[in-house]
Amino acid sequence: MLSVAQFAALHGINKRTLHYYDDIGLFSPAYKTANGYRYYAQRQDLEFEYIMMLKDLGLSNQEIIDYRSHPDPDELNGLFTRNLDDIDARIRSLQRMRTVLQTLQQRLAVCRRLTHTELQVVTLPETRIVRIPLNVDQSDVNLIYETARARWSREQLQMGIGTYIGAQRIRNGEHGHYDGIYSPAVDEAEGEHLPAGDYLQILHRGNWDTLPDCYTRILEYCTQHRLRLTGCAYELGLNEFALRTADDYVTRIRIRVEQR
Repeated sequence: MLSVAQFAALHGINKRTLHYYDDIGLFSPAYKTANGYRYYAQRQDLEFEYIMMLKDLGLSNQEIIDYRSHPDPDELNGLFTRNLDDIDARIRSLQRMRTVLQTLQQRLAVCRRLTHTELQVVTLPETRIVRIPLNVDQSDVNLIYETARARWSREQLQMGIGTYIGAQRIRNGEHGHYDGIYSPAVDEAEGEHLPAGDYLQILHRGNWDTLPDCYTRILEYCTQHRLRLTGCAYELGLNEFALRTADDYVTRIRIRVEQR
């Protein structure tokens, strides 16, 4: 037999909690002496843990008391099913949040090491993105954010809101006008794939007013190295939540290239 203090210590709760549970009829000791001392049997350990489980699942003390007075396997199974669905949803949400945090951490690492604008061809694996066609000027920030909020989940928004521009627009010098918005997919089952291959990538530190220079450099690089732009350029800010000044803003632009 275990005293109240021993049973409370075993389960990591306060002695007064056990007294309260006994008083309301939720969980009572196996034995009480004539002078009021309470003692619990070892076999009550598992019974108590099941009660704690039901409390963790959101049942009130009275609901648990009512259930224990009229146990029903079907009712209990239904409770388990509902909570398993909720747990699965929370796991999926945590997995998505993990993806967001890992992605943002990787971007910050890139920003910390960047000391000057970098322009190079990089070979990338296939990735997935979500995107929304949107004929919009770069100055219409409100429309961009309103569209993203209306279509994407919170975790997807946290992956960042980027823009994309068709290669022909870039060649025409229309890089201030976007063909749509995009975001790296937070869930591998969502969105569409960007093919693996060679991409011309520029990492640029500076405010938005300096971005036209990036596209000028991209075109010059392609001319010098006999490369052809294909598809769309994907433009994304990498450190929007870690800025001291607008000049610290780091933008990444990627566009697939082929040898001419």
